[in-house]
Amino acid sequence: MKTRAALLLLLGLALPLRGADRVFEKTIPVPRDRDAQLDWTHDDCSVESLTLRNYPEEEEIEEARRGDPGDKSWLWWEFNVSNRGDAKCRIRLSVEILDGKGRVIKAGDRSDTVSPGNLDDDIRVSTLMKTLDVGQASRVKVRAEVGLKGR
Repeated sequence: MKTRAALLLLLGLALPLRGADRVFEKTIPVPRDRDAQLDWTHDDCSVESLTLRNYPEEEEIEEARRGDPGDKSWLWWEFNVSNRGDAKCRIRLSVEILDGKGRVIKAGDRSDTVSPGNLDDDIRVSTLMKTLDVGQASRVKVRAEVGLKGR
């Protein structure tokens, strides 16, 4: 009887782990000219890749360097996401843009949901940065918390 009670207790403790949010994290080079493949999946919800949108042209960075060091640029960190399941996914995304010494220049985050069966969706995290900082950014730490809505 004690063995059965212990087994039920262990099963009861293990059940909440199923479906719990899963955290993914990776530091990558700033994806200036290509998509960064992430391939993170949990509970049929996926964060597949990251595309950096609106990266300033080299001329814009040089112009800021020469005449307007306070100039700012919007960057859009576009995460391609999907949901192959039958329940809504909840995804929280964050980016930390790092300089050459690993210091955080700028950070941003966003949470959203992905509907069941939606195989090609995007969640965009926006950051407004000094254009000179954009040019000096070397790496970005990306993070995702993925789970089912309502859990």
